[in-house]
Amino acid sequence: MTSSKSESEYDEFLASIKLVSGEEILSKVVIDSEDSQKIMVDNPVICQEVRSPGANIPMGYKFEPWMKLTDEECFILNLDKVITLSEIKDEMVLDTYHQIVRNGFKRTHPDLNREMGYINSVEKSRNIIEKLYEGDDASKDTKKKD
Repeated sequence: MTSSKSESEYDEFLASIKLVSGEEILSKVVIDSEDSQKIMVDNPVICQEVRSPGANIPMGYKFEPWMKLTDEECFILNLDKVITLSEIKDEMVLDTYHQIVRNGFKRTHPDLNREMGYINSVEKSRNIIEKLYEGDDASKDTKKKD
């Protein structure tokens, strides 16, 4: 005999979770009302602050998979490994998370075109740079000594 749980027995939401290991993960959290000692995290990602070199100002956030060597999407966490969790309601964070889950972590590079900047061959670029170095150096004193 199998029992199926109704949707009301689960609570699902996107949350930022701080673990005792120091990691901060962003994940959909599923809480089972019958098991108060565990939570299920779905598609967890690590959130890291990206800072400008030499400055103490955050430039943005970097997301990467929490478990890098598995194809699994759901994991069970014991609550004794969780310091705190907070539901995410910010639309920008929600959209970013859903985009990451939908598209994955594939590196994408835009197609280069002339509107993006000057495209040149290595040989032509080398010739341009050599001409720059062959010309009069503006940093040298151009006055003749008498």
